[in-house]
Amino acid sequence: MKARVLLSVIVTVLGSLLPGAAFAANEGGSQIIGRFDAAFSLMDSLIFGNNANRQTIFAGGAVPVISDSRPHSISPDLDLALQANTAAKIHEGNGATGLQLTGQTYYRVAGNGGVDDVAGDSGQGFYRAKFQAELRWYFLQSSLFGKQGRRNIAELEEQISRAGYEKEKTDINEFMVQNAIDRYYDSITSGVLQHRVALLQLLDDAQIYLIGNENKSSDNRVNTFNDRLNAERKLAEIEGRYPAANSLAGIKATTVTIDSAALIKHVASQQGDMKILQLRVLLLDQREKNIKWWANFNVAPFIRYSNYFRHEIPDTYNVDAGLTFTIPLNDEFSRRKRTIRTEKAVLEAEQERLSRRVADKTALVVAEVGRLDRASQSEIKRITEIKEYLRDRTDAYRKSRGEHNRIARAKEYAMYISCLERLIDYQYRRDCLVANLQSLLPDETILRFVHFAPI
Repeated sequence: MKARVLLSVIVTVLGSLLPGAAFAANEGGSQIIGRFDAAFSLMDSLIFGNNANRQTIFAGGAVPVISDSRPHSISPDLDLALQANTAAKIHEGNGATGLQLTGQTYYRVAGNGGVDDVAGDSGQGFYRAKFQAELRWYFLQSSLFGKQGRRNIAELEEQISRAGYEKEKTDINEFMVQNAIDRYYDSITSGVLQHRVALLQLLDDAQIYLIGNENKSSDNRVNTFNDRLNAERKLAEIEGRYPAANSLAGIKATTVTIDSAALIKHVASQQGDMKILQLRVLLLDQREKNIKWWANFNVAPFIRYSNYFRHEIPDTYNVDAGLTFTIPLNDEFSRRKRTIRTEKAVLEAEQERLSRRVADKTALVVAEVGRLDRASQSEIKRITEIKEYLRDRTDAYRKSRGEHNRIARAKEYAMYISCLERLIDYQYRRDCLVANLQSLLPDETILRFVHFAPI
């Protein structure tokens, strides 16, 4: 009897110091010990295994995604429609002849007088009706003048429309790139996170068992329970289902170098809003050139035919030729010029503001990319240290006899996986920033201005 009591006391003491001993006290503990040993074997295989089929996690998500994301041109139907619209505008402008045909006819009511000079003093030649037609040629308003200027206006308006549509496609492309990067990193994060959730679930089960056997307080269980809930919450936020990672050996992380000077220079001429502003300035320049001092002069040679229907004598007619003109006496020409110049000044100020915004955005991105790259490099050092620690501990566990603290060992593996997750997050946020710069480039891939280098 005394021996049995002594054995019970020894098991209780060992249970508080060496959890494996407590688990072994009955069938439930044995099962949990078996689950721990299976989990450790899996972790060692994933972290240190040499299986040729296992791939080291690659976190260069922006490279393959952005390389295939060069913005496409507008649709063929829209392209043809824009060309047809421009051709119609040019054709319309070239169709202006400046010719104008006017006429009038009227009938005089009897008894209202109206003796003309042809009738003389007899008073018998007054006319009852008259028809008159006149052909004028306003040659200054015809297509003979300003043909190239009108063509330039039509073509610039088409380019502005194209730039607007291309900007819309760039915005859509930016969304697609971001979505592709999200899916890429979701698959990596999910694959790694599933292993940590499994370890935390095992720790939670073990601590519940120990609490039930009065071998452990609930303090650690609360922390483990909270960690598991947070991990499961993070896993639940990932859209889609992905397999667990088949390797935890490490991550092929990268750093990024951005040629900000070349990027800003290219953006200044090709970014959607900047390009539209530049085209609008060119359009105003052309409209200013098209304003001529004589544009409002109505100068026209004319030919007039008049036919008089007379009373009691033969009808008569006249053919006249002459020149008519109307010259406005104002400074509308200079006023229109000044108005266009003030509009250009507004657009140029907007260009400067947008250019500064692009430069500031690029500088902020470069700084944040550098910070995340430094964080990635620092995290890789910690991962390397923990991995070496795990290797040494695994060798020690393998050589030691008897039981060891399986809960502590499981926490070590979970700590290693947490570092992998943190490194993945650094790389994801960095690649999102790089992808965000792609939105500034409607005609080029951002990879032309960035360089990825392995850490």
